[in-house]
Order: sequence, then structure tokens, then C-alpha cells
Amino acid sequence: MVFPSLRNMGDLCELEIQDCPEFSSVIPTSWIESLRRITIECVKLLKRFAYSKSSHGAQLEIIGWGDLQSLDQVLVFDKETGLEKLTLERCPPLELKHLLMLTSLKTLILKHSAGLAGLAGPLGGQGDVEWQLPVEHIEICHLNGNSWNELTELFPHLPKLSKLEIRDCKNITQLVVGVDLRQTASEMGGGEITAATEEEDDGVLLFPAHLCDSLQKLKLLSYPELVLVDSPTLVPGGGWLQSLRSLQRLSIKYCPKFLSAFSFSIEPLSNLSSLTRLVLEFCGKDLKCQGLQSLLTTGSQLKELEVRGSHRFFANWDPNPRRAVEDVEGGEEQPTQLVASTLRKLCTDDAAGLLAAPICSFLSSSLTKLKLHGYGPEGMERFSKEQEDALQLLSSLQKLEFRHFHHLQQIPAGLCNLTSLKMLSINHCPAVSSLPSDGLPKSLEKLDVY
Repeated sequence: MVFPSLRNMGDLCELEIQDCPEFSSVIPTSWIESLRRITIECVKLLKRFAYSKSSHGAQLEIIGWGDLQSLDQVLVFDKETGLEKLTLERCPPLELKHLLMLTSLKTLILKHSAGLAGLAGPLGGQGDVEWQLPVEHIEICHLNGNSWNELTELFPHLPKLSKLEIRDCKNITQLVVGVDLRQTASEMGGGEITAATEEEDDGVLLFPAHLCDSLQKLKLLSYPELVLVDSPTLVPGGGWLQSLRSLQRLSIKYCPKFLSAFSFSIEPLSNLSSLTRLVLEFCGKDLKCQGLQSLLTTGSQLKELEVRGSHRFFANWDPNPRRAVEDVEGGEEQPTQLVASTLRKLCTDDAAGLLAAPICSFLSSSLTKLKLHGYGPEGMERFSKEQEDALQLLSSLQKLEFRHFHHLQQIPAGLCNLTSLKMLSINHCPAVSSLPSDGLPKSLEKLDVY
């Protein structure tokens, strides 16, 4: 079937086709953009083809059945398109000729596909002509093939990229940040960086230097072998995540080896002074908070921290260490000047390590929301007197939540002294049979138990 000319379509502004298994058509982008909405579902080659246009921009979603060999079978890019969001799922890779038509694209989402871009030869395949896309947000999920290679080649053409999410892509094993790709290629003998190092650097994802200024949100999920590389040993000019000076939100989940090159400390993140939210979930059971203090004190902006799967993250941490001071009476230890914390929200499954007087004193003026998770068969049965006393130091706390403490027999005593507390949640703690005998604070407005 061939779509008729728009001159013969009158005032048509919406099109819907469903459950026509023999229906197939190659749709020109120029025709699509004359309509307000198109929905085609369950037809030959396509599970879904949905276009919509609103005040928020034009967006297109294509979901294939798995037998689609090329986007040219369903879509003709007959002109530069005004699409601002493109989602492709179970589709063949984009080709360079497609990318060059997406001159208004801001969001690109690719899921469960053979690759990111089927770009024969180097991405700079337009001779010496530089090309760029205005893409600001990329989300990539379950890509096969050499996704590390394709991303490394694509990044230099995305000067405005500010949000990047990569999950469950095969073969990405190492990350290097802040690389001058042109300089690196020159130092390695010219040509494309990925071509020059194809054999020795398989699986190495390179973040080019311009991402240090543009990237604001980064999420990495489900890479069991991914390691952040001490880049000077791998690529000249590279840096750690500290190089991402504009980064505001960082989420790393289920990457148990990510910080293994740094003895599972968070020192590589410690200079991210623009960071406001940090999530580290299951990034190694030995992960520890070394380097955390610089993210929580003057000059930094971290407001939210979530750490799970590292059950000794806070163990033995003293954010206000004592130092020897020489005076006329000899050396004696005195506390250094206590610096105020910036942290407002905290989620952790290291309750035992967190609830220590030095840590809670440090967090007392800023922390308003605390979520404590239990874990596994070795979870605690009760809080110690020292832990109960430390919890009471969190004088700014407004919301407190206990979750999945399967063996905890009683909630900590002394909660009545948390005079700012407004909400208390006790969720999935089956062994808890009663509330604290000394009562709850008068400030409490909501009690949630289930």
C-alpha cells in the first residue's frame, strides 16, 4: 500500500490502524508531520508505530516484531524532520543517513535492538565535513553488538548531551572519562580511536572531553564487569568521574566492580561539587565511604544519598577526626572545627555503621529524611544503646522509615526526643510487635505501619 498524496486527504489530522496483519506501508516523514497523531498497531513488521505532535514537540515511537531489517522498510526520511523525541524498540540500527535528517532531535531512546547505529565506516563518513546533532538526552537499554564502540563514535557529535542512561548493554567492561579523542587518535598513530585500538581495548567506553561540561545526569545500570579505569594507565588525557564537573545526578546500580580499581572507595567521585543526588546500589559489598565528606561540606551541593548493598559503608567513619595540637602544656587531641553537612535525604542498609555519634552529630543540622533498610538473614534483631542515642542526635529529622528488618524485634527507644519528626514508617518488619514504650514525639503527624 502507498499513502495517497496529501492533496487528496482533505483535512485529515489523525490516523489509526490496528490489527491488520497484512497491512504494510513505507511512510514518508513529510506526510507524518502534516498530521497531529498517527497510531498503527499490530501490522506487518510493526507492533507499534505512534506519532504525536503537541505543544511539547513532535515524537515518534517505533516498536518492531523483530523481523524488521531496515527502517527504510517502514519510514522514509525524505526531508529534515522536526522530530524532537525518537524511541526505537526491537528495530535495526539507525544509519548515518537517518541521523543527518534528525536535525531537531533532543531525546533518543533505543531498547532491545541489534545496535545503536549501523554506521558503515567511521561516523565522520561525510568526508571532512563535521556534523552534529542537538540531542540532549539518550537512553539505551539491552543493545547487542559493540555498543561501547558505537557510543564512543557517536558522543563527539552530541555537543549538547546532558542526560545519559545506559543499561544492560553487552560488552561494556571499562569506562574512561574526559578523553580528547582527536589527540588520543593522533598519539596512537592516527585514524579512528576505536579502529586503532580495536583489539586491545574491546569493551572500553570513552567519554569525550566535552561531556565534562555538558553532562548533568548519568545513570549506569546492570554491568557486572564494568570498571571505572584509572585512565592515565589506559588512555592519555583521560580522567575519573571527577572530570564531569557539571554532573548533578549520578546513579550507578548493580555494577559490583565499578570502583574496584580504587579499593572500593568513592574517592573518584569526591570532587563532583555540582552533584545534588548520588545513588550507589550494589556497587560492591566492600564499598566504603572514603571520600564522602568532601561531597557533604562547604562548596558541595549533595542533598540526596542512597547506598544499598554495601553493608559496611559507614563503618568506623568519623567525619570530624581528632588531631594533635601543640600548645604550652604539650600535645593533646582536640576536635577539628566541625563543618556543616549539606545532606537532607539518606537511604542506607548500613544502619549499624550510620548510627554512631560522630556521624549523626555531623548530619544533625541538615538531615530531614532517613530511610533505613534491613538486609538478609544476618539482619539486626535490636539496636544497641549507643545506636539509639546516636539516632536521637538527628534533631532535624522529619521523616524516618524502617524497611525490611525481618528480624528486628523492637523499634529504637528515644524516638520521643526527635522533636521535629512528622512521619514514622515501619514497613515489612514482621518481628516488631509494639511501638517504643517511652512513646513517640508530639510532633508526629503520620504513623505508617504495614
